[in-house]
Amino acid sequence: MKRQKMKILNLKRNKLYLEDNEIIDVSPDIIYEMKLSGKEELSIEEYKRVVYLAALSKSYYLLSRRDHTSKELEKKLRMKFREKEIIKIVISVIEEKGYIDDYSYAKSFIEKSKEGRKKIEYDLRLRGINSEIIREAFEEEGNKEVPKIKRLLHKISGKPYDKKINYLLRKGFDYENIKRALNNEDEE
Repeated sequence: MKRQKMKILNLKRNKLYLEDNEIIDVSPDIIYEMKLSGKEELSIEEYKRVVYLAALSKSYYLLSRRDHTSKELEKKLRMKFREKEIIKIVISVIEEKGYIDDYSYAKSFIEKSKEGRKKIEYDLRLRGINSEIIREAFEEEGNKEVPKIKRLLHKISGKPYDKKINYLLRKGFDYENIKRALNNEDEE
């Protein structure tokens, strides 16, 4: 039988303690809007509204600290909230408002990175960005590996040739671009 009400065990400061060991961080605005002070139970609709508002508030907080991909934000919200459907709704609301844009995130990540394309692609996939978005971001960025490699070569200028290659390969640079940059270095 589906539950009709959620029992409130306690409301202390900004924590709402519910049955089934669920604890939800609630702001004073949520407490006021949902009239939580003095309530003993929530209807399922009220419970879902509280979770929605708390998840939305948590999303804004996380995004104010740093940019996240939609997958990263979803993962963080799932650690805090049980309602997967509400989390999906919150993510879509945040995306519609333009606070999350995986394409812009990927472009920015590529521009800031000192790594090679292979390493960048790997890192972006770990953050939940799909291959199509990564490919499009790289196409717009163009091939800037050789200048990045040249900047790194100044740091390791005293090293033997094979150590330079291995170092740059570990950084995720393409072998052909490494050879191109090393040949240019030899010519200079």
